[in-house]
Amino acid sequence: MNGDKDDLNTMMCLDIYLSSLNNEEFDNVIHKIKPRKLLPLVSWDISVPHYSDSSSVKSDDSIKLNQLSVRHLWKVDIESLLKLDYQAVVVTNINREICWANKGFAAMTGYSVNYATGRNPNFLQGKNTSAETRKKIRVHLKARKPFSGTIINYRKNKEEYLCEVKIIPIINIHDEVTHFIALEREAV
Repeated sequence: MNGDKDDLNTMMCLDIYLSSLNNEEFDNVIHKIKPRKLLPLVSWDISVPHYSDSSSVKSDDSIKLNQLSVRHLWKVDIESLLKLDYQAVVVTNINREICWANKGFAAMTGYSVNYATGRNPNFLQGKNTSAETRKKIRVHLKARKPFSGTIINYRKNKEEYLCEVKIIPIINIHDEVTHFIALEREAV
């Protein structure tokens, strides 16, 4: 390597190094890399998990949400929703019972999707969850309006985390709200 040993721009096999990092390590070094001219791909067997996992998960989410959309006659652009930044997707029915959640939900909360199905998402809340935020969510859902905010939730191991959530009412072709989709991510 030429120059400084910590200079990522001169590192041989940078792609292999980056693929070995976890998300936090990747986020800490990515800003140090200067864009350079792209070379043609000469091997199809190289992948970077940091990127491929995300697109694969969103593809799975898209398939399942489109199936639900067809079954329930939703008037919603699923692909536009999935362009938003999220880790977990939770679909509840009009009674606020979880009818589907993605793998990201299980990874973020520690609860299996099977455990969560049929439950109200408030099982994730606990002693430090703001009563005011809970009330705002209830008021928005009752009025069939979107909600966006943060709430303290609890993982299965009782660890609390700050969850950024966007809850969107889903309307069917008869202009009735039938479900809510919550796009969630852990706030940092």
